Amino acid sequence: MHGDRDRRGGDRTAKYGLGIDTGGTFTDAVIVDLSDYRLIAKAKSPTTHSDLSVGLFESVRKVFASCDVKPSEISLAGVSTTLATNSVLEGKGGDVGLILIGWKNYTAGLTFGEKHLAHVKGGYDSKGRMVDSLDMDEVKKAIEEVSQGVQALAISGLFAVINPSQERAVKDLAIKMTGLPTVAGTELSSTLGIDERARTAVLNGRLVSVIGRFFDGLESTFREMGIAAPIMVYKGDGSVMSIEKARRYPVESVFSGPAASSVGGRIISGLNDFIMVDIGGTSTDVAIMDGGMPEIQAEGASIRGWRTHVRAVDMYTVALGGDSLIKLKDPVVDLGNGVVIPFFSLSRFKSFNFTIGPERVTPLSVFCRDSPEIIPRIRDSWVSDYYRLIRRPAEGEVTDRSMRVVDTLEKHGALSLVEIREKTPGLWTIDDEVRLLTDKGYLQHGGLTPSDLMVYLGRFDNGDPEGSRAGLYALSGALRMKEDVVVQRLLDMIHSKIAEAILHRLMDDRYGTWSSNESMKIVRDMASNKGSRGFAVLPRIDIPIVSIGAPTSSLMGDVGKRLGAELVFPENGDVGNAIGAVCSKIVESMTATITPCDDGGFKVSVPMRDARYLRSLDSAIDTAKEMLRYGLTDSLRKDGAGNIQIMFKTRTYSMTDDGLWTENDLDHAVVIGRAIGDPHGL
Repeated sequence: MHGDRDRRGGDRTAKYGLGIDTGGTFTDAVIVDLSDYRLIAKAKSPTTHSDLSVGLFESVRKVFASCDVKPSEISLAGVSTTLATNSVLEGKGGDVGLILIGWKNYTAGLTFGEKHLAHVKGGYDSKGRMVDSLDMDEVKKAIEEVSQGVQALAISGLFAVINPSQERAVKDLAIKMTGLPTVAGTELSSTLGIDERARTAVLNGRLVSVIGRFFDGLESTFREMGIAAPIMVYKGDGSVMSIEKARRYPVESVFSGPAASSVGGRIISGLNDFIMVDIGGTSTDVAIMDGGMPEIQAEGASIRGWRTHVRAVDMYTVALGGDSLIKLKDPVVDLGNGVVIPFFSLSRFKSFNFTIGPERVTPLSVFCRDSPEIIPRIRDSWVSDYYRLIRRPAEGEVTDRSMRVVDTLEKHGALSLVEIREKTPGLWTIDDEVRLLTDKGYLQHGGLTPSDLMVYLGRFDNGDPEGSRAGLYALSGALRMKEDVVVQRLLDMIHSKIAEAILHRLMDDRYGTWSSNESMKIVRDMASNKGSRGFAVLPRIDIPIVSIGAPTSSLMGDVGKRLGAELVFPENGDVGNAIGAVCSKIVESMTATITPCDDGGFKVSVPMRDARYLRSLDSAIDTAKEMLRYGLTDSLRKDGAGNIQIMFKTRTYSMTDDGLWTENDLDHAVVIGRAIGDPHGL
């Protein structure tokens, strides 16, 4: 890190950036010299899932305390948060009313996550010709119906990407009548696919209230601390947007974590083309960097099994992180009548049969730091999963059965499942109650994790090492194996899983649909550390693997050797996401659609703008570029961007398939504009 001497001895007009990343385990804060991306200071605090702003504020306080940069000297602040992603994956968020324009016959059996749904006449065909005009009395009635008891509204019209005027009219009226946050599908995507646009708009509406409260608190906290700099929010495609835009379009921040790690990895490694491996507390994400930017999912991100038009990094994720629970498969035996006992108490384990993840827990080293009294109990019982009460539910928030579990933990402190059952009168089964209380944040679950392996080996400082040692003592005792042997076998499993994830992502990139039971056997064999036995299929990867996260070097182990690739562990990789959060560009894309008209001319449609009509295809393409240039420049300038550069791609789609066509054969054409600019403060 660079302190006072570097800063004061150099350019006094240097600009400093504050980067923040709220991960599953830690919230990281960094201060970076924006002139050369040198790290000035870094700090970590535990992520406070019940209120992310608490851990965020603590990290920011620590990072300023660790250097001489003052809050008033910050020129730019960047935030990467898991809040939008977690809210979507956990089904949280506000209620949304949805109005569909002109496609009642297309929605039978479809649901988009809305609370209320209304259909109105209208819409266009694939050529941009009006199918039906809006009946404004019908629209007013629909707005009144869907706005009852919701926090946001979403509008989606048939072929609105070709002509968005009806969407715009309904949106304007809805805002005037209700004052609710309202978004039209074409504001979030100018790509064909009405189902996905409607679903994306509803997701955005669900996130508005959740994200809005967080950003309001964040901005208020920053201003109180004396940080007057613009605040940029990371997007899932590796770019940033202003906090004002993030309030309107929070869905664009979904999956921002992997994007921030990719850009952060580029900055701290100095590489532009590489495989990014980000090992977090809950999962390991694998992405491919091409020319300094992460590859993006061509069809939009899939969220909770739904395809959307959210632009996000094309990544492969495996549920393996530093805080993933390590447990024996089938570790209990049900004796009937609700009596369940630990399987290893029967001394019948004869094989090394484990699962790692997907459940995320508090590592034993951290758990035992605050509850050291359980360490001898872990050693004596060989049970290493414990629970403790961290906050008591309010009256009526949980069932009576759950409150009895709460009373037991409040009276006795940290307990295992068996101990909770023994000390809670009248409850033979408690698994459902404990799971619910843990999911809702009332209980903390501690268990053996990969992080504990690193603490045991002395490679990671994280809490009380005696907790990690007790957990491994219990596990090795159950298996009748030496602790060092157990650790090495677990590490081999972890290295194999990460190597397999990397191969899976590369195979996806090369072959598309390829995975089957048979092909996965080959991938697992390539990822393993087994001998060749006379025959081996060995991978060779020609670009480096850059790994960030803490403690990434130990968890990656010999993955590079297994895959025949160079493995890079850049300095400050433990805060790579936070560095990426403040060192990216403002990027925005917009698509114009050109369709032939019956009179031989061409119609140019750009989202949320009036259509233009031209006589020739060439002039239509030129006009589309100018409309896109104006719209993109205006949008980026409103976000405070400078040094704006715009690039265009044109694609034509013919009604013939012989490769020989004239303007008369044109089905439609699209012009895609992509603008890149520096955030204000750079």
